[in-house]
Amino acid sequence: MTISLTRLFGRVPDKAQDDLLIATLEDDGLVVFDYQGKVIMRDDSKNVLGADVRYGLKDGDKSIDLLAVGLPDDKAFAFYRIDRSATTPLTEVGRISANIAAEAVCLYQNVTTGETTVTGVSDGGDIVQYKLQYKDGQVQSVVKDAAGKPVMVRHTNVGGELSACVVDDQTGTLYVSEQNIGIWAYGADAENIKDRRLVDAVAPLGHLEEIEGLDLVYQANGEGYLLVADEGQGFLVYGRKKGNYLTRFNVAGVEEAKIITASTNAIWVGNTEADQPVYEKIALEQLSQGMQNEKVVFNHLRDYRDLTVQGVKLVAASGETDEVSKSGDAADDPAFWLNPDDASKSLIIATNKKGGLMAYDLNGKELQFLKGGKPNNVDLRTVQDWDGKSFALAAASNRELNTIALYKIGGKKPIEPLNAIGSHVHPEQAELLSNVDEVYGLCMYQAKDGTPYVFVNGKNGVIEQWRITPTQKGMKGDMVRTLKVETQPEGCVADDATGTLYVGEEDKAIWAFQADEKATMEPSLFAAVDGKRLVDDIEGITLYQNDEVNYLIASSQGNNTYAIFDLANKNQYLGSFAIIGNDEKGVDGSSDTDGIHAVSANLGATYPQGIFIAQDWNNLDAQYRAENQNFKIVNWEDIAKVFKK
Repeated sequence: MTISLTRLFGRVPDKAQDDLLIATLEDDGLVVFDYQGKVIMRDDSKNVLGADVRYGLKDGDKSIDLLAVGLPDDKAFAFYRIDRSATTPLTEVGRISANIAAEAVCLYQNVTTGETTVTGVSDGGDIVQYKLQYKDGQVQSVVKDAAGKPVMVRHTNVGGELSACVVDDQTGTLYVSEQNIGIWAYGADAENIKDRRLVDAVAPLGHLEEIEGLDLVYQANGEGYLLVADEGQGFLVYGRKKGNYLTRFNVAGVEEAKIITASTNAIWVGNTEADQPVYEKIALEQLSQGMQNEKVVFNHLRDYRDLTVQGVKLVAASGETDEVSKSGDAADDPAFWLNPDDASKSLIIATNKKGGLMAYDLNGKELQFLKGGKPNNVDLRTVQDWDGKSFALAAASNRELNTIALYKIGGKKPIEPLNAIGSHVHPEQAELLSNVDEVYGLCMYQAKDGTPYVFVNGKNGVIEQWRITPTQKGMKGDMVRTLKVETQPEGCVADDATGTLYVGEEDKAIWAFQADEKATMEPSLFAAVDGKRLVDDIEGITLYQNDEVNYLIASSQGNNTYAIFDLANKNQYLGSFAIIGNDEKGVDGSSDTDGIHAVSANLGATYPQGIFIAQDWNNLDAQYRAENQNFKIVNWEDIAKVFKK
């Protein structure tokens, strides 16, 4: 008998005597032990590999604690409801057929949205993932094809022999061990996949030899460790957040390190070489004393139930734009033109920083792609022409030429280029030539006398303010002053009514400047990156203002949320929301958002209170297949409901 992988389950966090140790035993099935190691349930009817547990999978007011295992002979995942008080603590509540024989299984529960996925890895190099729901007493796949069969939200093949996996729910990181190569880290969420990075490699490049098992421990101070069982090197410890190697330890009598799992009060290892394979429990105090690195201390451990993000509201995307024409990191920042004659025919103007500007209708259909340059951020204002006629003036930061490009919006064509004139014009293109190191963020401001201005941010922290004067010969641009923050800014927005410019210094804070060209250049702190309300990077910033509310909203990219501050109530933090997908509409949520824009106007029956627009870094179609990036549209009514005073 070979013990393959375990997960410790505690029904009541403060009562270790209610913990259960659940083990999969390959050909010998599945066994459940109490905290003293006594067998209380055994099922030897099937071949079982891999096991993982998460808590509180919900179906309305009902919820279950969930065990997922792999059934390699059936190429399927099996799911069990865990009930410590029942005579039989495990009850099967569903299966999902997969196309792999899973060598290891891991669950992921998004701490913001609560959405849960199961991931399986195979010795053939496959990684597959399904999105789960608990409905009518059964665990099933959320995404299905026309025939009702489960659809994977992720499938990739890395080519090597995969032996274990574990997910850090807090950071959204999926760790996968390629047995004789190393440990890889991926984005755990199907809507937030990052390029993989190597945590550590086998010798001589790294500290590993033959990786068998992985687990994680969380500490109350926010730190923690990635634990590795390596058949040749023993048990290894890595920093949870940085992935840095810290130390290794051995357990007397355990010749080959293959299994390691953690509870809040102990570490368990599997001794597969004993005459009768057993688990051995190591108290945390004993484990800390045996460490070669004295800075590695196992104490005050937390379980997965403590990782929930408090105060984050969830709103579903109402729609989305067509994908941009370029792959990779291309879509960036949206703006909005309100049609003065028919609000339902207004336009979303957005940037493709690999090739031009797009105009979309309110259904997200692309009406125009104006090729040219590498526009990063865009904003607009309605201004007076040289002869007194009103028109919508847009400005965009063009990273190709380090310029500010100007456009007319809503004319014969949705977007029409305008010529810039003055003493600071690019010699090859009629655009305003900036002096910052690299143009990046951009926003517009309109003074009370109607004069339009453009603020453009450089990556070196310099912020230029340009006055724009419409003339018969073109749009005259004059740089009137420069502002400064210490490190890289991007998102900015100006409140025309109060004459305030808000700038997001990505890793530090949101700052408030006076926007008037003759005002002081000293900023005041609006809100700092604190790892809770604002998690770096701070990206897009926008305003939602009407007769009832006055909000500043910031994209908190580090935790995929949007923080709302109440400008009418001493800038008080009101709360945060996340944009989740709407599987019924075939629209995914948003993640790693760059630019955002809020609209408070009545846009017709569909959006009577306006909309919120957010760039989506990882765009997926209805079957969770990757598409080029796009912009998500949220009905503001849905946001207003969850923040109703």
